[in-house]
Amino acid sequence: MSIRFSHGKLQGAERTSVLQEVQRQAKTAALVAIKPVLSTFLEEEVAVKLGRQKGEARRASAQAREIDWQCGQCGCHDANQFTRDGHYRRGLETGWGHLDDLQVPMLECQHCQHDVVAQFTILEKFQRFWLDLDQDVLFGSGLCQSLRDLSARWSAILGSSVGLRTLNERINQIEPLLQQAHSEPITDVPTVVQCDGIWVTIQSQSQTIKRDTRQRCRHERRGKRVVVLVALGFWNDGSGRREVLDWEIASSEEHTEWEKLLNRLWHRGVQPEKGLQMIVRDGSGGLGEAVALVYGSEVIEQRCLFHKLRNVADKCRSEFKGEEQKEAKRQFLEQASAIYQAESAQQARERLVAWADTWGERAPNSVATLERDFEQTIAYYRVPELARQWVRTTSLLERTNRQLRRKFRQVGSFGSQKGAEVAIYLQVKRLHARWSKQQWWEVSCSLYLDFRNLNP
Repeated sequence: MSIRFSHGKLQGAERTSVLQEVQRQAKTAALVAIKPVLSTFLEEEVAVKLGRQKGEARRASAQAREIDWQCGQCGCHDANQFTRDGHYRRGLETGWGHLDDLQVPMLECQHCQHDVVAQFTILEKFQRFWLDLDQDVLFGSGLCQSLRDLSARWSAILGSSVGLRTLNERINQIEPLLQQAHSEPITDVPTVVQCDGIWVTIQSQSQTIKRDTRQRCRHERRGKRVVVLVALGFWNDGSGRREVLDWEIASSEEHTEWEKLLNRLWHRGVQPEKGLQMIVRDGSGGLGEAVALVYGSEVIEQRCLFHKLRNVADKCRSEFKGEEQKEAKRQFLEQASAIYQAESAQQARERLVAWADTWGERAPNSVATLERDFEQTIAYYRVPELARQWVRTTSLLERTNRQLRRKFRQVGSFGSQKGAEVAIYLQVKRLHARWSKQQWWEVSCSLYLDFRNLNP
C-alpha cells in the first residue's frame, strides 16, 4: 500500500486524493490480473486445437487431424503438422483500460515453415478493441446515448481518443442480425396486429462537391424524409404480451409500400389460419388498400378510435369557437367518446344516432366525420373475447413509436438507411427486453455474441 492515512477523519482534498489513489491502484491491479487470464485461455485453445499440452511431443501420424486453423502459405489444416513457435506481443483496449504486451501464441507449419493463421475464439486478429467495447456501444446506443457521449466515455477509460466512425462501425456491424429478424418465420402468430407509420430523416449523398469548414472536399449531403412502417403484434392470452413483428423504411404510406410489409408478414407466417384475427389501423387509405390486397376479408379490419376521435376534435375547433363555447365543446367530445363505451355494436349505433340528432345542426362537419366509416370503428364487437382496451385503438403502437422517436430526436438525422435500420432494431430489442422483464445489459451483450455466431 502506498496510501498514508492520518489519525483524524479524512476530509476535503486529503480524502479526495486517497480515493483517487485507490481507484488508480484498483485499475492497475485489474489490468495485471486480466492479462494472465486471457493468456491462459489462449494457451488452452492452442492445446485443444493441437491435441497436446505445451511441452508434449508432436505425434507423427499418417492420418491427418483437420482443424479450422490453416497455414498461411500452403493451406494445410493438419494439426499434426503444426508446432508452437513462441509468442508475439500486442496491445488491447478493454473496458478496464489499455492492456499492454499481451502474449499471443504463434504456430508454425512443418510442411513449409510458414506461420499458421490462428483465429482465436476470445481474440480477433488485428482488432484494436476487445469484445466488451462492442457490447457496451450496443448497450449505450439502445439507451439513446449519442456517439459523442460514448466516445467521451471510452476515451476517458482508455486514455486515448476513440473516433465516432469507429463506434458507428461497431454498432452497424450487427446488420446481419437485422436481416435475420426480417426473414425468420413467426410460429407463434399474434391475435391482433396494429399498424402505423412514423417519419424520420435520412441523409443521402449527391454528386455535388463542396468544401467543409476545414476546407476539405466533401460530397454534399441532403436530408430526406422517409416513413418507418411498423407492425406490432398483440397476443390475447391474458399475459399482455406484445412484440414488434416487423418494420419497413419506405418513401411514403402508399399502399404499395404497406403491401411490402404485409406480404413479408404473410410469408413469415402471420396468417388468419394460424391465429390472426384482426388488423388495427388508422385512417390511412394506403394501409387500408394494402390490407384488402393481402388479407382480403379473411381478417377483421378495425379503424383506430384514437385517430377517429382526434379527427373529430380537429374538425370541431372551427365549429365551437370562443371561450363561451368551451363547455359545449367538452360535452360534445365526451359524448362522442361515450359512443364507444357501449356494451354492444347495436347500442353503439343507437348512441351515434342520438348524438348526431343532438349536435347535427350545431356541428355538422364534426358529426359527419364520426359517421364516416363508423362501422369499421366498431368492428371489435365482432370478437368479444378480445381485450378491447388494446385492440380498438393503436395507442399501444403509439407508445412504441414514442420510444422510436426518442432515438430519432437524439440522432437528428441518420447518415444512411443502414444506420437507421440498425438503430430501429436496437430500440425494438430493448423494448422487447423491457416488456419481457429482461435486463437490457444482458440482452445487448447477447446480441453481440449472436452476431459473432453468425460471423465466426
